[in-house]
Amino acid sequence: MSHQVNLLGKWWPKFLISLLTALISVSCSGDSILPTATAPVVQEPFVANTPIPTLPPTNTPLKSETVTIGSSPTSTSPPTLTPTLTPQATQLPQSASCDTPGRVVIDRFLSDINGPERAYRVYLPPCYGEDGRTYPTLFLFHGGAHSDDHWDNLGIDEAADDLIAAGLIPPLLIVMPDGGELANNSSGGPNSFEGLFVNELLPFVESNYCAWSEPAGRAIGGISRGGYWALEIAFRQPDQFGSVGGHSAALVDTDAGPDINPQETGLTNYLGELRIYLDIGDRDWLINEVLKLHDDMSLGGIPHTWVLNEGQHAEDYWSEHLHEYLEWYAQPWPTERDLYPACVLDAMGPDQE
Repeated sequence: MSHQVNLLGKWWPKFLISLLTALISVSCSGDSILPTATAPVVQEPFVANTPIPTLPPTNTPLKSETVTIGSSPTSTSPPTLTPTLTPQATQLPQSASCDTPGRVVIDRFLSDINGPERAYRVYLPPCYGEDGRTYPTLFLFHGGAHSDDHWDNLGIDEAADDLIAAGLIPPLLIVMPDGGELANNSSGGPNSFEGLFVNELLPFVESNYCAWSEPAGRAIGGISRGGYWALEIAFRQPDQFGSVGGHSAALVDTDAGPDINPQETGLTNYLGELRIYLDIGDRDWLINEVLKLHDDMSLGGIPHTWVLNEGQHAEDYWSEHLHEYLEWYAQPWPTERDLYPACVLDAMGPDQE
């Protein structure tokens, strides 16, 4: 596994300072700030000014808590697709069988913002391209000390294979870009990782792969620093994505102004029908900032799904919840392949003819 560690970038010193501050705060106080997960699943309308309960005694095991705040903006029934692509033919080819696993392609794309080239990985589902239809696309961003192999090493492709084979999620594309130093040393805007993703990677993927190139077919999410970027991008451009997930999101960038910081834009921007998922471990050192965003969105009546699990800011925490993440992202997408627009690409992706 290859890691890119940028401890000298402008984000990591603030990251470490926030860690030391959190540790000092915990050591100086006997009170816990963590909420009690009293019920595995709660789906009730949010009531304003509902206090967050306190953590039970340390000898009481913490259960996973899933709370959907506000009314869900997304129906569980398949959406009505309005494709903008012109079918290649009236009769689309169908695959006789699809019992082979998906695969991960490693490649590069050109970048003027942080080039000349950037690496990315893309998971192609079983029998990719054989039925002539497009696929919903999930973009997943890695943590600050990692690269495009982060989600791959956690096992996201194996998890996708399992769920597709079981019929629990539709076949989908999973794109995993390498953020590099730009992701750690910028906060937002056209010359940041936001600009690289929105203006370069996104159109590249939708021009070279059979991706459903409409907002309803796009979802983004990320781990730690990648969770910051997923929320930052989606909250600033909510009409471009159907869903966003922040997994142990590192909301500690003090250089992000109010027009960029997700803790501000998540409250002040109109988010429309954007589905939002926040999760973190109860012993994660970044929990204060994530709890604040959850609490502020709850008080504002902003629909989102909040999940508090047992765990820390660690690889085993994220790998343990891969299936949950994928099922949540895929919930609005139909499993029937004939509901998707036709793919009109000359090729099925770089070197995928």
